[in-house]
Amino acid sequence: MSRASGTGSTDFADEIHALFCQRTDICLWLGVVFFSLFSLLDYFYCRPFFGLFFKYRLSFVVVLACLLFLLRYPAVKRHTRTLMFAAMLLGTLSISLMTIKQGGFVSGYYVGILLMIAGGFSVLPLNVLEALFLGCAMYLTYFLTVYFSTRPLDEQAFISLVNNSFFFFTIIIVTTIQCFDEIQTLLKSLRAQRGLQTLHGELKQYTGDLEILVKKRMAMLEESDLKFHDLYNTIQDIVVLIDAEGAICMINHHGALLLERSPEQLQDALLMEFLPLGGRDILINEIIPRLSRNEEVKGVQLQMQTGSGRNIEVEVSGNRVELPGHEAHYQLIIRDISLTKEVERQVIESDQLLDTSRQAAIFGLARLAECRDDNTGAHLLRIREYTRILATELADNPELKQSVTGQFIEDLCLSSVLHDIGKVGIPDAILLKPDRLSTQEFEAMKRHCLFGSSALSSAENDSDSLNFLRMGQEIALYHHERWDGAGYPKGLSGKDIPLSARIVTLADVYDALTSSRTYKPAYTHEQARMLIVADSGHRFDPAIVNAFLRREQDFISARRDLLLHAHPHGA
Repeated sequence: MSRASGTGSTDFADEIHALFCQRTDICLWLGVVFFSLFSLLDYFYCRPFFGLFFKYRLSFVVVLACLLFLLRYPAVKRHTRTLMFAAMLLGTLSISLMTIKQGGFVSGYYVGILLMIAGGFSVLPLNVLEALFLGCAMYLTYFLTVYFSTRPLDEQAFISLVNNSFFFFTIIIVTTIQCFDEIQTLLKSLRAQRGLQTLHGELKQYTGDLEILVKKRMAMLEESDLKFHDLYNTIQDIVVLIDAEGAICMINHHGALLLERSPEQLQDALLMEFLPLGGRDILINEIIPRLSRNEEVKGVQLQMQTGSGRNIEVEVSGNRVELPGHEAHYQLIIRDISLTKEVERQVIESDQLLDTSRQAAIFGLARLAECRDDNTGAHLLRIREYTRILATELADNPELKQSVTGQFIEDLCLSSVLHDIGKVGIPDAILLKPDRLSTQEFEAMKRHCLFGSSALSSAENDSDSLNFLRMGQEIALYHHERWDGAGYPKGLSGKDIPLSARIVTLADVYDALTSSRTYKPAYTHEQARMLIVADSGHRFDPAIVNAFLRREQDFISARRDLLLHAHPHGA
């Protein structure tokens, strides 16, 4: 299936194929590492089948290692796309065989296939058709393998099949949207790069090594004013001769047009009159002193203002010129780079759009866990806002300000919405039960911390751009720990609990208290405040409780604003 066919353009097929090959190596290595590490989950979660599951995983890892070896050869590399798709389907088959041993469709191991889709589709440059085809093929592999091995289906298995299918297609739709956005951004970036290359070639061809031309012409002409007029009036950049005070002694015709003045009007005018304050400082304190020491100036970028006040982006180069009977003068070649700067800004905006799209996809994945119970996306928005308020306040704490940096707050707010992602692996019978859970059911519910941590661990790599996933793994695992050590799953206490989890714990409890549930009405802020203060030093970090008390009006305002935004007509 051609990559270009999915984008409506064949101009960048080679670049996209090369990127696909590069990303395939990353995916295969991630598969080797994480498919092996998940044997630990097999050992603790389903020990009776550990030996069989280990054989499945080892066989798949050997296949991936062989593919990594074979893809070094150009003849095999041409088939990278087909081989990668086959590897994804083989991984799906391996996990499907494991689910059969655990009861078929009722097994939560199908989440491993969802992680393969979410991880693989976010790394590989797939178009919409490829994402839909591969996602549906993986679903069919899972469905047919489990169905023909466990039929006939009882009622519980059928309900689980419907539930699993819902999450399969939700993941496929979300990741397909992400793939569409990423490929469009990639094409814009490639077009911008090609445009810059074309522009650079045209400028180079047009100017033809301008500085060499200037030096050769100066050596050939007589040392008189005529040599400057002859040279400057044939150059399309601003070529200006200034004295030590910055006064214009001579300027070419094209330069005068760019500054929207005539050469006569510019004679003896100060060049700094066409520069904003920052540009004047650069001219006086950097450019002229360097030229006075006979140093060459190249590529200094600044802004200029034309006679009408229009701003243009320019790049300044220059050298010292000795004229007979005169003090030292300086020749400046000022090139208009406004178009190049505009293209650079568009590329930056494209990168920002990609980051925004990734955050939207992350929020959508977090909603998967919430949409199975009564919570909605408003819960995630409130958690994120409460977390931001607490972290911002803690940044002023002398003991914490070195840890609570701007990057820490950004990563914390992004990862806080993933705190309950592990609920995807909890059976509906427990997650949706309206009554109090039994001891056995509560023990099963507590495992959502481990499920969430494992899921986020499988998506983590060493890239700095994924710091929030490492923090999200901490939060998912430890957000039910208590300051006094009576929490779960590890029983950590005090500062042994990561700061990120301690912050999200209070934000999560506050939202739970002030939100209505099937088994309780929503508490007022005052009631929630009283309960939180009572648990300071028991459930909560006292420093975070103090931060909450200092910013409780912000909590009240944030909750009111988010409720009004969610229900504008009922407010």
